[in-house]
Amino acid sequence: MTIAGIPVGGATVAAARAAVIQQHVVPRRAPLLVTFRGRNLKVEPVKVGYAAKVDYAIKVALLYGRSKPLPPEGVVDVPLAATVNKKKLRAVLALRAAKNDLSAVDAAVSLKGVRPVIRKPRVGIAIDVPKATTQIAAAIVTRDRPAYALASRRVAPARTSVGAFVVIDRGNFRLTWYKGTRKLSFPIAVGQPAYPTPSGDFQVIQKQVNPTWFPPSSPWAEGLGPVPPGVSNPLGTRWIGTSAPAIGMHGTPSPGSIGTRASHGCIRMYISDVEKLYPLVEIGTPVFIR
Repeated sequence: MTIAGIPVGGATVAAARAAVIQQHVVPRRAPLLVTFRGRNLKVEPVKVGYAAKVDYAIKVALLYGRSKPLPPEGVVDVPLAATVNKKKLRAVLALRAAKNDLSAVDAAVSLKGVRPVIRKPRVGIAIDVPKATTQIAAAIVTRDRPAYALASRRVAPARTSVGAFVVIDRGNFRLTWYKGTRKLSFPIAVGQPAYPTPSGDFQVIQKQVNPTWFPPSSPWAEGLGPVPPGVSNPLGTRWIGTSAPAIGMHGTPSPGSIGTRASHGCIRMYISDVEKLYPLVEIGTPVFIR
């Protein structure tokens, strides 16, 4: 007679219990080594509710030869049922995931001065907590290897390319559009010292063909009134508005101002240049002003 492979035939109940606990249960209460991303982690079986039904197995063993006949071969091995609290185990693995998952990294662009620096995307890897819970619950009971690689899943970055973006170099009066390996550069005018073009990270929020110019609420624009599309419109034929309040890129009927600090904060462009730029940007296109 054996319980979980441990001989108990002829032993008293107390001796059988002690043998099963010492030889089977105690080793399974020891920390279970799990690995993830080359790191050795541990799961404490007792903390996740590991329990073996030793007394029940002994009761079943006692039935043989009494109320339950022995099989013809005369050998009986009574299985030892065991349980793990999967709710607790899932919580433990979730904590391991929070500390050890490798997050996905989105593609992004930043500036070093006025030079773009592209950050490449990176696929992340995370503990697959639902699968790992089932896996490790079984591993605690079976203990058929020295360590277990936790079930994992790949995490795709939300953004794998940066797309188009615009860099405005106020000091050199240049606007440069980038997309992948392509770039186009245009001369511009920027804000006067009294009305400087703001520096910062913005995005395109509005596009208009043949816009009407509505004067801003500012002393310099008092009494100028709306100007409909036409050769005298101060916005030219295209308006590309940014998230910087009242600041945008637009054509100008005063081409002689290009290359100077002449505007009231906006970025002026030759009309032909802004017409080239217009279809290359979309709502949401990043605009870096330096």
